[in-house]
Amino acid sequence: MGFKEDADFARFVAMGAVGAASAADVLRNRYGHEPIEFERYAMANKVWQSKVKRLRLADLLCARCGLRVEARAKSKLGIVLSHSDTPGRGWDDGGMRDSDLFAFMRVDSSPGTFPPTVAEPMWFSTAALRASAHHARRSSPKAASEGSEVTMTWPCWVPSTGGTFERVDDDGRIVWLDDAGKRKLYWHWRQWAGQRHLYLRPGDTFEPAAHIVAGIVAPPTSLMCPGPTWDMAAALSGSDAVERLAAVRSMSATEAIEQPAPLIRVALNESEDWRVTLEARVALARVDPERWVPLVAAAANVDTERERAMEAVLALTEVDAAEALDALCDIAAHDGLHEDVRAAASWGIGQGAAARPERLLPLVLDGEPLVALHAAGAVDAVSDEMSAELLDWLGSGDEHKAAAAANVLARSRRIDVLLDAYERGEPTRKWAVYALGSTDASVVRVRAQARLTPELRAMLEPMWLRELDWLQTDDDPLAALDLQKVRFDPLHPRLDDIHSAGPAASQEHPS
Repeated sequence: MGFKEDADFARFVAMGAVGAASAADVLRNRYGHEPIEFERYAMANKVWQSKVKRLRLADLLCARCGLRVEARAKSKLGIVLSHSDTPGRGWDDGGMRDSDLFAFMRVDSSPGTFPPTVAEPMWFSTAALRASAHHARRSSPKAASEGSEVTMTWPCWVPSTGGTFERVDDDGRIVWLDDAGKRKLYWHWRQWAGQRHLYLRPGDTFEPAAHIVAGIVAPPTSLMCPGPTWDMAAALSGSDAVERLAAVRSMSATEAIEQPAPLIRVALNESEDWRVTLEARVALARVDPERWVPLVAAAANVDTERERAMEAVLALTEVDAAEALDALCDIAAHDGLHEDVRAAASWGIGQGAAARPERLLPLVLDGEPLVALHAAGAVDAVSDEMSAELLDWLGSGDEHKAAAAANVLARSRRIDVLLDAYERGEPTRKWAVYALGSTDASVVRVRAQARLTPELRAMLEPMWLRELDWLQTDDDPLAALDLQKVRFDPLHPRLDDIHSAGPAASQEHPS
């Protein structure tokens, strides 16, 4: 996959990441759950070339009651799920129990909207979806190389215009007022097979294309968390690998970690599923990094298959400890490891829980391009100490170093440092001009102020014309990486600003 394709795919994956985080936010703030990320990277959009084959898991897990939640965020709202008849690949596989939930929501990913914004989630239990699945429409199957997957669509009505729900009249038609106050009727739902349900109360409003007003899937009677009813200790000793993994993940986010003996038994059990063992070690590493980080990092070695090594590295990026950062630095610098593993470690050094971007500078000069690219892309902010070293790189006479420094300083918007480099004269001057010319003109003008001399402006303005050049292609690998930084805290996901469309009324009433 090329960088342009990576960027396009990252935009698509971001819909799911923001959707899962939005569902988590609603579950926590409205219904008292303690949602955490169950499927690692369910709330991230980073694209990796090496696909990690995990247990098939739900996106979210409540650490209090054990509820599992699968989030489905699409640009076109509907009750739509992918399905394959291949064992383990059905729409309701992956450990989804009758009482678990699916959240469906519309995402706005139109040009200029990034990260995407999400509408109000619509909730349905696995049991309700299963009970009506025989009425769902199946699409034609995809190619056998894609698992002969089909799309299952449960009949529902998502109005394309906003309005207010009024009632169902004596002829079984839905009566509603559009935003202009005109009364309208929706009668097509009378053709649906199966029992019909309304998801709004009289007087509830809905936004265009953002709310499911009616469908054939029964709504949940309650979404409230029942409290700490889940016996994690029993789950940890059970025979179900998904349940054991859920218990381990939940213990990372609760006070249960203060009683680590059950986790230690799992972490040291060589006969346990490797994913469960790894998660137990990661959970313990959060409270005792000196002992457990080396055991997590040990999975990322030259003798480990790549998917295990990648999972170990991604897990280390979630541990906020100096030991985890040191381990990531060692892995990133290990030229005997696969480039994907090293690149993931580099990314974690700049984007992980214990991020220290200054430790990426040696990796920016790595001989493996993928590692160097991820190291440069992972730097979001340049400290004064880092900028001093990068300024020296610009004048080092080493063109490789100078190019790396110019890109890092330009992307971090250190206009002050680049102007210092320009004022030093050659050889830093030419690289400063190049970096300033590759930075948004408005940013340079605002931050440079009087330091943007007529002479410098005359050099930069022809370079800034690329912003107006409609023939320019979006093929910048560092820009592609910038789009892949959607990541929410896996144990404490929070959204600063949820875009909510549609009524705030819950679905806690059966029709």
